[in-house]
Amino acid sequence: MTQPVALPRIEPRFTRATRWSQCWHIFAFDATAVFKSVPFLVMLLIGVLNMFGASTQMGQMFGTDVYPMTHLMVELLSSSFTFMLLIIVTFYAGELIFKERQVKIADVVDAMPVPNWAPLLAKSLALVGVVLAFMLAGVLAAMAIQLVRGGAPVELQLYLKGALIAGLPFIFMALIGVVAQVVTNNKFIGYLLMILLMVWQIVAGILHFDHNLYSFAGLPGAPYSDMNGYGHFLTGWAWFALYWTLFTVAALIVAQAFWVRGLSTDWRTRVRAAGRHLTGPLGVALAACLLAFGGVGGWIFHNTNTLARYEAKDVTMDKQALYEKTYRKYKDLPHPKITDIRAAVDIYPEERRVRIKGSYVLQNKTNQPLDTLRLQFNPDVESTLSGLPEHKVELDDKTSGFRIIKLAQALAPGARMPLDFVIDVRHPGFSNGGTPDTVNLNGTFFNNREFFPSIGYQNGFELTDRNERRKRGLGEPERMAKLEDQAARANTAFGADGDWISFDTVVSTSGKQIALAPGYLQKSWQENGRNYYHYKMDQKMLPFFAYLSADWQVKKADWHGIPIEIYHDRKHAYNVDRMITGTQKSLDYFTTQFTPYQHKQVRILEFPNYNSFAQSFANTIPFSESIGFIADLRDKEDIDYVFYVTAHEMAHQWWGHQIAPANVQGETMLVESLAQYSALMVMEKEYGRDKMRRFLRYELDRYLSSRGGEKIEELPLYRVENQDYIHYRKGSLIFYRLRDEIGEEALNRALKRFVQDKGFQEAPFTTSTELLDYIRAEAPVAKHALIADMFEKIVFYDNRVLEARAKKRADGQWDVTMKLHLAKMEADGKGRETPRTYDEPVEIGVFARAKGAKEQDERALLLEKRVLTGENPVVTITVKEQPFDVGVDPYNKMIDRVSRDNRKEVTVD
Repeated sequence: MTQPVALPRIEPRFTRATRWSQCWHIFAFDATAVFKSVPFLVMLLIGVLNMFGASTQMGQMFGTDVYPMTHLMVELLSSSFTFMLLIIVTFYAGELIFKERQVKIADVVDAMPVPNWAPLLAKSLALVGVVLAFMLAGVLAAMAIQLVRGGAPVELQLYLKGALIAGLPFIFMALIGVVAQVVTNNKFIGYLLMILLMVWQIVAGILHFDHNLYSFAGLPGAPYSDMNGYGHFLTGWAWFALYWTLFTVAALIVAQAFWVRGLSTDWRTRVRAAGRHLTGPLGVALAACLLAFGGVGGWIFHNTNTLARYEAKDVTMDKQALYEKTYRKYKDLPHPKITDIRAAVDIYPEERRVRIKGSYVLQNKTNQPLDTLRLQFNPDVESTLSGLPEHKVELDDKTSGFRIIKLAQALAPGARMPLDFVIDVRHPGFSNGGTPDTVNLNGTFFNNREFFPSIGYQNGFELTDRNERRKRGLGEPERMAKLEDQAARANTAFGADGDWISFDTVVSTSGKQIALAPGYLQKSWQENGRNYYHYKMDQKMLPFFAYLSADWQVKKADWHGIPIEIYHDRKHAYNVDRMITGTQKSLDYFTTQFTPYQHKQVRILEFPNYNSFAQSFANTIPFSESIGFIADLRDKEDIDYVFYVTAHEMAHQWWGHQIAPANVQGETMLVESLAQYSALMVMEKEYGRDKMRRFLRYELDRYLSSRGGEKIEELPLYRVENQDYIHYRKGSLIFYRLRDEIGEEALNRALKRFVQDKGFQEAPFTTSTELLDYIRAEAPVAKHALIADMFEKIVFYDNRVLEARAKKRADGQWDVTMKLHLAKMEADGKGRETPRTYDEPVEIGVFARAKGAKEQDERALLLEKRVLTGENPVVTITVKEQPFDVGVDPYNKMIDRVSRDNRKEVTVD
């Protein structure tokens, strides 16, 4: 007889390790199920494909790519990949919480010896894991894109930081989705609550409830710059992240108290049960989280509202409206002007603090005594005045920064007086939105208009949005004085503060940083661990200057003995040589065609990518890291916009710093449109006339697409009111065509005479009307009507090639027949169009291209202007070689409503 076998006795153990093991297995099971699910994989694929598509346009200007710097890839991750996460976390929050119930095993699972917190924690962590896995997939895709494109280092640490910053709001949304599902105990009500939360966040922003303290998962921005890293932005981000983490943990504790186990009960019973659960350690934990949440919220409020002075957008607009209503009456009153500026500027990058000790010399340039000074200060900084003669402060509006000072003795015509001031710029606390400002740990850049006191009422403080103005009882916005306003010609486009000034400054900074300002370095020294630089301008300049401080590398070159210096970040040496070449070629063209360069040096200085522009000050050109320093010019067929922007900013040393136009309509035509034309000429000399078509087409397309966004009225070019789509885009096209119509020599003679006569002039300052007089004087009389159409009217064309055929002749030549459509319209400021007679010659062309060649390799077999009659003329031309395509206005010099139908491939009979 077989002896019975003694089986081992199993004793169940439910220790802390058991509970954590149970939690782990639930987590692994749920997370794996999500990762294998078709909806997740489909949404992940959509996100990856969208990111790949968006990467082809990343940072492009004029169709030219940028190097795939890691911070750009992180931005791409946030903007074009994570959008699917809101759907994922909302959907899977419901799926995970109701998973067991949907497959009818909930009662069995609930009977298992598992603590309530284990499944809740496991499912929450599974959803967090889904977010992290999704972000990891995005990071891997971004790295793949970066490696394929090449040229930029892969920064793993930055990817991790960027992915955390981008992903944390979705983690919060995932966990609050879990809470909604648990507490409501109804999947579809939980989904509805999540949708309502997202809708509310959109509506709250529209209603100006935009503080992150009451916008769930709201975190301030944390922009990244290669120059400044994450700078000071992570401090505010981290406090808000802690704030919402505490809130989310508290919500999860409440969800645990509401966790349903066994048969579902009614709402009141669940509330009572939750109350009982919260009377023990769970309640203590909830109280601790809520106390910490409140404490952190109080600290954030202190920093954002008390120290950093947060204001809702509608409050800011109310202040702007009040400023205009109260002080606009002083707008046109006479006041003295600044003639001399001396300033000692101390920049403390590590503290994000600036101290300015400055002095103005004010001169009464009117013909009447002046006994009142009206001064405008930045209300966000501390300002102290001294050095004034005996006076009385009649008004000191701390909110708007406006002061009125009554002099005991009036300032006589021609007399001068001092005005000394001390400005203390501090940035205490942290901001609600994480909006970049101009004082940074590395890469400070501010101009005098930001912190220095201004003279008189400032139009720039006014509210410009038409709808917001109407809400506050203000009239239509007045962008600029009319061209015919003779009184307005007393001031330049750079403001009423002063005309031409002498400038002397000492600027200091800390550590390894260099501090720069316009002028020439007189002396540099170190004192108390700080670096000091004394700059002085050797001639009069406009009252528009800047200060910069950063840890740069410096590349030096020269042009006929004039030093050229490029101050750039160590990571961004890619295009420094192109900037030097652009500067040299610009000086070649401008000094030959216009007037001598007025300075003895050129400096280009890189600043962080928080703004994307370049700006020309006297002999000093700040240049954003995002619009040239990282442009990818490895493809020689791309538009070299680094060269172009450099030439444009160099042109401002003439158009803006020699020619200082009156502050009336058309002012930006003289500053920006002429800089556009000058840069186009330099670019054409470098790359050839045939290479300009793509650039001009970009300008035309951007002009046409921007017209629909006009909020007030489109104006003719000579009356432009600082409308960038007109003075940049249309200005390029108009002046380039004008060169073609009257000849480069004639146009440049007009511009040269204009600079010789109007450069460095005193009031009354020049206008666009005066420039047109110079142009007409050099143009044939037959072109005067066309000049009026281009500058004084809004004229469009509709030029199209409808059909193009070619037939080879017996003598080997080719007869090319093209059917065209020609139309000309004139529009008013609201876009209403009126047909016009097509009364001008139009350029037609026939082009040859080798098989497989690109447009840039084509050759013009014929390019000439002809006067054509009729709306659909037919033209036959004989050429010596087989044509590839034909065109009417083939280089897009005219303002054509559709730029891409001007050419057509030839059909060979």
